[in-house]
Amino acid sequence: MSRLPTSSGQMLTFRFEGRALTAAAGETIAAALMANGEVVQTFARNGEPRGLHCGMGVCHDCLVVADGRAGVRACMTKVSAGMNVGRQPSKLLLGDQLLDAAPPPEGALPEEAVDLLIVGAGPGGLAAAEVAAASGASVLIVDERPAPGGQYFKQPASGSALTPGLADRQSRDGSILISSVRARGVEIRSQALIWGAFREDDILVLGLLHKDRASYLRPKILVIASGAFEQPGTFPGWTLPGVITTGACQTLLRSHGVLPGKRVLIAGNGPLNLQVADELARAGAQVVAVAEAAPPPWTRPRAALDLMAADTALAVAGLRHLFRLARRGIAVHWGHRLARVEGGVQAEQAVLIDAVGNERVFSIDTVVVGEAFSPANELVRLLGCAHAVQSDGTPRAEAKRDDAGATTLHDVFVVGEAGGFGGAQIAMAQGRLAASEAVRRLGRPTPEDHVSLRRLARSRRFQAALWKVFAAPEAGLSRARSDTHVCRCETLSLGDLRRVVEAEQVTDIATLKRLTRAGMGRCQGRYCVPRLAQLIGRPVQETDFPAPQMPLRPIPLVALAVERPEWAGHRRALLPSVVASASNSKPLPLAEVSVLVIGAGIAGLSTALFLARYGQEVVVLDRGYANARASGGNAGSLHAQLLSFDHGARAEGGGSPAAQTLPLQRDSIALWAELERELRRDFEMRITGGLMVAENQRDLAFLIEKTRVEQSQGIDCQMIDASTLRGLEPALSDGFLGAAFCPQEGKINPLIATQGVLEGATAAGAKLFEQVDVLAIERVAAGFIVHTSRGLIRAGVVVNAAGAFASQIGRMLGTDVPVFGAPLQMVVTEAVEPLVSRLVAHADRHLTLKQAANGNFIIGGGWTAGLDPIHHHPRPLRASLEGNLWVAQHVIPALRKLHIIRSWAAMNVNIDGAPILGEHPSIPGFFNAVASNGYTLGPLVGRITADLICRGETDRDVRGFSISRFRN
Repeated sequence: MSRLPTSSGQMLTFRFEGRALTAAAGETIAAALMANGEVVQTFARNGEPRGLHCGMGVCHDCLVVADGRAGVRACMTKVSAGMNVGRQPSKLLLGDQLLDAAPPPEGALPEEAVDLLIVGAGPGGLAAAEVAAASGASVLIVDERPAPGGQYFKQPASGSALTPGLADRQSRDGSILISSVRARGVEIRSQALIWGAFREDDILVLGLLHKDRASYLRPKILVIASGAFEQPGTFPGWTLPGVITTGACQTLLRSHGVLPGKRVLIAGNGPLNLQVADELARAGAQVVAVAEAAPPPWTRPRAALDLMAADTALAVAGLRHLFRLARRGIAVHWGHRLARVEGGVQAEQAVLIDAVGNERVFSIDTVVVGEAFSPANELVRLLGCAHAVQSDGTPRAEAKRDDAGATTLHDVFVVGEAGGFGGAQIAMAQGRLAASEAVRRLGRPTPEDHVSLRRLARSRRFQAALWKVFAAPEAGLSRARSDTHVCRCETLSLGDLRRVVEAEQVTDIATLKRLTRAGMGRCQGRYCVPRLAQLIGRPVQETDFPAPQMPLRPIPLVALAVERPEWAGHRRALLPSVVASASNSKPLPLAEVSVLVIGAGIAGLSTALFLARYGQEVVVLDRGYANARASGGNAGSLHAQLLSFDHGARAEGGGSPAAQTLPLQRDSIALWAELERELRRDFEMRITGGLMVAENQRDLAFLIEKTRVEQSQGIDCQMIDASTLRGLEPALSDGFLGAAFCPQEGKINPLIATQGVLEGATAAGAKLFEQVDVLAIERVAAGFIVHTSRGLIRAGVVVNAAGAFASQIGRMLGTDVPVFGAPLQMVVTEAVEPLVSRLVAHADRHLTLKQAANGNFIIGGGWTAGLDPIHHHPRPLRASLEGNLWVAQHVIPALRKLHIIRSWAAMNVNIDGAPILGEHPSIPGFFNAVASNGYTLGPLVGRITADLICRGETDRDVRGFSISRFRN
């Protein structure tokens, strides 16, 4: 690694791990570290060293601690004079040496209206801005990078000329376009991240983080030009420091004048690798070899002639790269792939393999990989634009759009590679067409752009011919060994994943994600999800991929922390109607069963487990996948005491139904522990105790009365003073006067625990059928005929364990089951060393907070969520995110040092505070098994229901939980 001489450039000094290093002004931290030979910047979850990889902020393998702030992406952050940088450990220790990750907001987050918002300052976004601004529309470009230009128009970071020999037309054209856009009055807001998107009263609202401060944008039209990110391939050694993508290499070289290594091997598929090899060689790097997966172009003469005919100038430019490489004696190994990279702390040796298995070994210190691309479409998918799954190459979904990039949403355009790989020329032509159509929709007449249409058609012909020349099969997982990491963030190997797939018979990505945590790290599955898809079968529709979650990139928790009014009562949501939504149309393999359970959440699966133990023939149906809805989206709290909104004036039914349920909650927690032992599975269950903190005298009085009610129901709950509270949890804010402490409370991992119950149920003889919509239920003399999307099934007994959808099942039998959907949100932070051991809640604020076994904080507490307007699944609301995070950092100030990596929402059950259990008095054979505090109560609900079905009685009086209590 070295820094090349440039025509100008101020040098500065910064410190890394206590040592003074030099950097050029304008360099990113990553470029400066690479120039100084420092390739290890952070450590993975398992302690392995990691370093710069993608160079565009996707992989999060270059995180550092900079000037006391953790979670800084070195590849996206400029170094400054005197900056103090250190490697980020696998888990942060939230001590005094760390500062808050961002400044706290000063009041409400600001909002900004704009005619046209463009996300991405690459070729497509810049071209769109130039056309739109000419019409007089107000245009704003936001871009995550330190400077505009994108991957194609990379500009010198210092403002000086490019490294001598690399100042080509590509960079000059970019500079001219950027200047033209700015001259037309367009603001290009760099280092600006769109972290979320909402639709409020059919108006787009986008969450923005700019220089660590959050705000919102309200565009009339949105153009998404976020480009693509590289899929480097999955092979042994791909996570080693020194293995970087082609784009990262080109950024180091073109923007910063930094060579990525001394001995460099370039491997992958496509002409960009040849260009980068040529550029590296011209800059003085020792390129030891180039490996191209495709066969030589001269073996495909027809495709090569088509390429020349499509665009002679571009084709000749590509040939020049080959000629220059040959003149320098750099071999291009056609029909070869990178088999593996070997090394200790960093890459040391690269091994190529040809089609028949012959290997070539090279001594290296850097491997540059460019194999495939995926559209950066997380924002597009979050907004709900229709997508089509592509059948070729890397498994991916691409937005449905016309030539102008218009999507299925009237105010959203997708241009360039955000909608599918195609190159800069396609992006620019489509950007101009999108801008013209967008300003027309804004009411500004614009002539048809026939020139851009012709350029678009010509560029598409060229790309089609180009990829016929470079056609090569997608390598997938063919090179990975059992110990090769597939998920970089969670350090999950191919062997780990295969064992789960085979043992649990997993058939969908979401279930595999829940069971293994693959895709739950900082990169949100951008690299591993295509490989997960290849393990279990290629997706056929967009919803087969895990839904994107906000924030789309990790953002500082404190940046969104805004105090919001507490809400009173659950917001009941309209549920999607029961229609045939399951993609599986295969007929059910049986036509009759003794007991049919509807719903494969924890209540339904627990019911099946205990029924099967009784020897009953039992079948469970679910419209989706087991544990995929409320149970799988649960935060995992085991509640033995009343939540603050289950007691007093805000409580459903005055709090009496919830109070009467407390003995069930206590006993169900004990049953959870019993099942963990019986099923021989670690549910990550910990009975740590739960605290509900009091901030003032009113809170204390509330907790004293609540504790009295809980004690009357046999719950071990007591008041503790401020000193005792601080002794139990020193990380809590000093301002609390005391707390209610319940030693019977705890936490559990619902992703693992529900699966354990499912396995126990099937081992006992229960059968589960997923992707089965229940459409109607017909009462007959011998029981019921259930009409499903996969045929009819007769049942002597039907158990309604459909959670929030229980009311819909009831209506099929002509009865009112007063259960309502109440979508609630959860938020998770990055993992840190143990800080809080107990479940924490607040006496007057909506909060439940715990630290999971892996170090992540899970933040919930009943903040209401909304419904996605397109897919109709729960989704967090921005006001709830702000309020929930404000309470969390107010209670535990150290959380201000962390980033949130994911939020989600699940459809909670709202009844009257108590479950609905037992046989319906007027519908013999129809049982309800539904509970508000469903995850805690799940096992006991199942056992009680099984007792009532099989014995006609249970070991406790449950008459107060009958549906009969709702009769007037």
